[in-house]
Amino acid sequence: MKIIYLHQYFKSNKSSGSTRSYEFSKALANKGNEVNIITGSQIDEYDLGENIKIYSTKTQYSNNMNFTRRIMAFIDYILKSILIGIKIKDVDVIFATSTPLTIGIPGYILSKFKKAKLIFEVRDVWPDIPIELGFIKNKLVIKLLKKLELFIYKNSDQIITLSPGMYNNLLNKGISESKLSVIPNISNIPLYDSVKEDKNLIKKNLGIENKFVCIHPGTMGFVNGLDNILDVAKKIYEIDKNIVFILVGEGKEKNKLIEKKENEKIENVFILDPMPKQDVVNLIKSSDIGIMSVINYKILEDNSANKFFDFLAAGLPIMINYKGWQGNELNDYNCGYSCEYTNPSDMALKIIELKNNEELFNEMKINSKKLANQKYSLEVSLEKLYEVFNKVSIKKERKMR
Repeated sequence: MKIIYLHQYFKSNKSSGSTRSYEFSKALANKGNEVNIITGSQIDEYDLGENIKIYSTKTQYSNNMNFTRRIMAFIDYILKSILIGIKIKDVDVIFATSTPLTIGIPGYILSKFKKAKLIFEVRDVWPDIPIELGFIKNKLVIKLLKKLELFIYKNSDQIITLSPGMYNNLLNKGISESKLSVIPNISNIPLYDSVKEDKNLIKKNLGIENKFVCIHPGTMGFVNGLDNILDVAKKIYEIDKNIVFILVGEGKEKNKLIEKKENEKIENVFILDPMPKQDVVNLIKSSDIGIMSVINYKILEDNSANKFFDFLAAGLPIMINYKGWQGNELNDYNCGYSCEYTNPSDMALKIIELKNNEELFNEMKINSKKLANQKYSLEVSLEKLYEVFNKVSIKKERKMR
């Protein structure tokens, strides 16, 4: 098959951020498909191999942009990706992955223009999240976005969701079960196993030798609620000064977090700048606990953040401050704890417990890796992805007859 893969924020292992599309595109190409990636990112030296071409709209985008500039970036990508896609001949499948939701617009237009099947991947359920969080309040805008969402879903041949909660959300909106699949994010075990672990070097560079490290890599935005992690760290510092927290990444809340750390003298927290994927992998492997946080909204429990699966691949016990399907996984496999957002002491005490209980800590490390292998390995994810592509391939063959 000839595929156009639309992903505005495509990343490789040389960049920071999600590499799901990078892994999927390589796997599809290895099956003999021709994959044409259209990204908004600046083109880097991607190690993609044969059967892959990459095009860039060179769309400027940052999480620090205001609402208007973000909208302009989305429009820029929509228009340029359509112009690029139209020039690609003999296309069989358009694979459009959100966010943003607007990725579905060039996906739909190109699928009609090329008479190709459309696979739409839902990474976050929009516009539900920004509406519930109060980011979008205009009733007309809300109505239009909801119509756009349903239009994209109904005109997609197959839809991939990243969690059971997202799957149920779409079912409740009347989307046919026959269209829907769940492929959570990937625990890239070979990537983590291939990186040499060097705890002493990493910890020496930060001046935290012999410390017990809790790590949070990724975006430092409002939704992530990282001030909650600082509250946990502050409570721990009163009890055990040998436990430290590393936050690595970028985002709108970063300066506020630095100010909070300094004003409240939270000395066991290190806030670092973004790193290439390989360095983040090494840092995660050099840590003891993976920690995740979101603000206290139920809809965010359906998220499928990459760091959860990175922690599993690294064999780390995981702490989260919310419930939902990930909390169930941690409980069912005994590889971490789902704590109360409104009670930072809960997470603080559980981290201290793990540090002091070597038997439990080692058991959770083993269980974490086991969960990665059994349910979230690249092989498991790719098997599900191939099933989705086989479905649209069969549909296309029937239509041609």
